[in-house]
Formats: sequence, C-alpha cells, structure tokens
Amino acid sequence: MKNPKRNSGNIRKFSLLMVAILALVFYSCNTPKQEIKVDVVSNSGTSVLQTDVKVSEMKDGSGLLSISFTNKGEEAEMIKEIRINIQPSNESNTESRFLYGGHDMGRTPIQHVGYDDEQLSSGAFLLIKHNEESYSKTGILSWNIFRPYITFSKEEGIIITADGENKPVLPGETISFEKIVLEEGANWQDMLYAYGEQIAEVQDIKTKEIKQFKGWSTWDYYGRNYNSDDIKQNVEMLKISGLDANLIQIDGGWWTQRGDYLSVKEELPEGMNGIAEYIKSNGYLAGIHLDGFRADKKANVYKEHPDWFLRDQNGETICQEIGKGIDFMEYIYFDYSNPDVRDYMKNVLTTIREEWGFGYFKIDFIRYGLLDDVLKIHEKEGLTEIQGFDPSITSMERTRAGLKAMREGIGEAFFLGCSSVFGPTFGLVDGLRTGGDISPRIDFYQTRCLQNGGNFYLNKTIVQNDADYLVLRNKDDEEAERAWGKHKFGGDVSLEEAKMWTDYVSLFGGIKISSDNLITLREERKELIRDAFSLKSCDRFIPLDLWDHAKDNGDAFNIMLGENEDGIYLALFNWDTADQEFMLEGFPVSIKTLQNISDDSEYQLSQGSLTIKLQTHTSMILKIDDGSNFDELRKVVKLKINN
Repeated sequence: MKNPKRNSGNIRKFSLLMVAILALVFYSCNTPKQEIKVDVVSNSGTSVLQTDVKVSEMKDGSGLLSISFTNKGEEAEMIKEIRINIQPSNESNTESRFLYGGHDMGRTPIQHVGYDDEQLSSGAFLLIKHNEESYSKTGILSWNIFRPYITFSKEEGIIITADGENKPVLPGETISFEKIVLEEGANWQDMLYAYGEQIAEVQDIKTKEIKQFKGWSTWDYYGRNYNSDDIKQNVEMLKISGLDANLIQIDGGWWTQRGDYLSVKEELPEGMNGIAEYIKSNGYLAGIHLDGFRADKKANVYKEHPDWFLRDQNGETICQEIGKGIDFMEYIYFDYSNPDVRDYMKNVLTTIREEWGFGYFKIDFIRYGLLDDVLKIHEKEGLTEIQGFDPSITSMERTRAGLKAMREGIGEAFFLGCSSVFGPTFGLVDGLRTGGDISPRIDFYQTRCLQNGGNFYLNKTIVQNDADYLVLRNKDDEEAERAWGKHKFGGDVSLEEAKMWTDYVSLFGGIKISSDNLITLREERKELIRDAFSLKSCDRFIPLDLWDHAKDNGDAFNIMLGENEDGIYLALFNWDTADQEFMLEGFPVSIKTLQNISDDSEYQLSQGSLTIKLQTHTSMILKIDDGSNFDELRKVVKLKINN
C-alpha cells in the first residue's frame, strides 16, 4: 500500500468528555477522579476519527490512561495535533508547588515552580505538591509514536499536547496515543520511584544490573585529537598508578569522517581492531563512541547515499554548519525510516563488536532526528518540515527504529545512550547519560549533579544512570598545546572542588571513567580517582532535599542518600560560597554514629539528630553501618528547619 499523501484541506476539532469511565476506577485509592477531554486536529473536515478513552488500573492501583484513534471513514486521516485536558480532583492554589521531570540530557533537568510562577513543560511527568501529605502525579509512560508534553494551567488544569506530525490513520485502522499514568499519594518519594516502575510495567523493561564500570577515556582532555601513543601511554599510567580499572573507552574522533564508521584515521595505524586488541591484552574491556544519528557532508556515506539523510521542505539535505577551531563541520542526520540506513548502522555496530572486538558502545547525539530538536537547531534557516524516506512514520517512530537497529548490532554488549531525549531510548539502552557534558569547572559539577540526581528514579529500574566522566584537573595538570574547547582547559578547580565531583560520581554517577591526561595529572588528583574506584556505584539513590532545590539549572542538591551491596551512604555537598551547617533529624535511635569514609572519623548523633558544618565547596560521604533499611531511612531523615 502506498503511503497516503498529505492533505491541506479543512482542519476540524472534535472533543470527547469522559466522566463515566473515570467513575468506574474511583474506588482505587491511588487513582484520582478526573474529567478528561481529548481534542484532535486532523486534515479532514469530517468527523471520521473515533476517539476512545479508557482508564484501567495498574499493578500498584494507579490509573492507566489509554487513548486510541480509529478511522471510521473511507480515506486516510492525517493527525496534526493532539491536546488532552485533565481536570484534577485535587485543586491547586497559591500554596501548591509543581515539579516537572527532566526528559532530555542536560537541557531539561528536573525543576519546580510555584503556582504564580511561569509554568514549564515536561516530556516525562508533572508532580503537584498540594501540601506535605498530598501529591498528584501525571506521567508519560511510553514514547512509541508521539512526543507528549505535560504542563499546568490555572484555568484548564493539566494539559498534555503532542504534534501529530501528519501521522496517517488509514481507513479502519486504530492507532494508540502514548500511555499516561494518573496517581494521587501522600509520599513524593514513593510516587517518583513508582514512576520508573510504571514505565517498566507498561514497556516490559527488566531491572538493570548496575555494572561497576571504571576506567579511562580519551575525550575530555584530548577531544578528537589523539593518536595511538596517547592511548597507550595513558593505559600504561593507569596500570603504573595502581588504579583498579576494567574499561578503556575510545571516544569520538577515531574515524576519518563522521558517518564513515568503518574507516579509521591515520593517527591510529593499527586500526581500531588493533586498538581493541591492545586494550584487551592489558586486561580491560574495550569501549567505543560514535555519533549514531549524525554524519558529515564530507563523508563517503553521504556522497554515495545522499538519500539516506533527512531533507527539508524543499527536498534539500538538512545541514548544520559549525566552525570548531580548524575544523568546519557540516552535520547531517541519518534517516532511520529508510531500511537501508538501519541495515548500514546494524552492520557497522556488528562489525565493531564481532570483528574489531569492542564490548561497550557509547552512541551519541540520539536526539538528532526528532522533530522538535531539528526544527529548533534550524529555526533561523527557515526549516518548517522534515522529509524522510517513509512519510507515514513520525520522528519518534523513526528514532525508535534506529535505536532498535543499533541494539541488534550491539547485541549483548553494553549500550550507553547519550545526548538523547530519554523516552525513546527506554527498553533499548542499558545505560543513559542523565546529565550534560562535564568540564573541569565547579559550576559544571554543580549543574551535572542536579541533572543526574533529579533522574534518580530511572536508575536500575529503567537504565543505569551516567553522570559523565571523572574530570578532576585544573590548569596545572595540563599541556598548553593540547588546549581545546571553551571550558575544557585553563580552569582553577581546587582539590576540594574536584573531590566534590569525585564524591558524587563515586556513588551516584553510575559509570566511573577518568578522562584527564593521567600522565600529567598530579598524584593528589589521581588519589581521588583511586577513591572513586574503591566504592561501588549505588543501585538506588535519592536527593532528600529535592523540594528545597531544583529551582533553576544550577540549584543542586545538598543531601543525597544511596545504597549499594556494601551498605547505605549519606553524602553532603556544600555548593555555597560560604560555610554551611547541616542539621539533619529523624534518624532511628539505633543509629549512634556515622563514619566519614575519607578518614574513618566518626560523627555522633544526638537523639536521632546530626549536625555537620561544611566549608564552602566541600563534600563528605558518611557510611551508615547499623543494618538500616534504605526505604525506611529515606522517608524519615530530613533537613531540620529552624523557625
């Protein structure tokens, strides 16, 4: 069947108000009684799309909102826009707070605002805090066809919107909107942990094993400009320094041109199979990076297959031109609606895994191909439309198709997704970068801790969170001739500030990979790497002071609680420019002392309370060794507020 052509005919809206269906699930304690209205904008002037709205009960008693569209007409209907209005049973007021979940690496961290503040939007969830014991949650659970956003309106309540991207519904065909969870509860922590579990339930995602990866990578110090000697000298220094590593990851820049991923630059004369063999012969897993959704116009893959890339409304290849020092980039975007492109990438990754010998894959720039992201990049160039090989699928479907092909090529090896909108990666990747790119600057440390920590509910349940590299150097650890990047060189990070990032990544960063030059890095900073490698990454963690922070992109958390197989850890971070005193209360009386893991000193608790003063830009990790239960402890330990 041929793909239906786009129609520029009359646009008509039609609505459905569902009250009776909601009444059927009102008896569930977690499902709120709500009115739901669905508006669909299509290309037709006739009401032939039948909208079906159902609310069923999830395993935990929350409401699962399912919406489908059936074409009752004789011609294809094109969906242009979907708008869902939900009137919550628990009204909001000036005392309410609104927590918007992060949904895109580094660009949209978790953030909360007040009732009278400008509201945000989230491609993940909206949690409304009515008071300390009353919360309402609306969350997106799937990302198969559409890309929904959630926001709050004083006048209309909760609004969910999605661009239909001219998705065709053929005569007699039924397609589903993305699944939505509706929930009310008394504990925000349980509701956010439940959000990850609800995604896993809907998508049948198995719990992830938290891999204890630790090693070294080329990227942050060398960028794209490194050779075989740089790699080998750092591997040798890793061994000489006694750093207990298990992974060496070769980051971007090993290819001749971006997109030509079976062609290796001349600075690596032994080829990537030779590099992998060297890494493995030294006892490490070989890891590799590539831009999965981008190529360069100079690449042979484009010259030979220009039809493999996304085009604009005029049929021209969409191209982002960027000057980076001596390099001039012409980024173009793979079109994964084309089965030949999917076969190409699957073959590339299969070859890298089976013939070259790599067992860890970092696939970058996954967001490139999604409609909103590409339009935003090219908005000044007049881009209004993206054309793909198969116009019947949306950019979300196209992205998922590409990721599935990559998963097939990667096989059982570890798949780390990077620079992505989170949703479409779920169920296909093993690890996920949940914070933006790090640089050796205190403000970067602070922001990345917020970004990664705010996505705590994904860790283990959906993916293994990755906060990015261990970057600990300052200008005294660098060679001037290597300088590259606006924020990469010439910094003044103190040893204590470097320890703050080390302390965070040690427990909550997921994957611990040093990315400094180990040859020039001073011994005191190598010792920080050694400390990080000695700790196991936490299976679960949570920012206990979430509602006191996340007001903007730099408002990082001070108090993190986490657990791994060795026990429970309380980590304190003073991001302030002045000394800060932390007064925590609510500890069980059975806990008498907490141990500072840096020097084995002990801190006494008094009637379940702990007071610790931290100097500016310092941190501390305390071990809780009394056999406490993480889930019980996280609910009772709180920051004491002095009135």
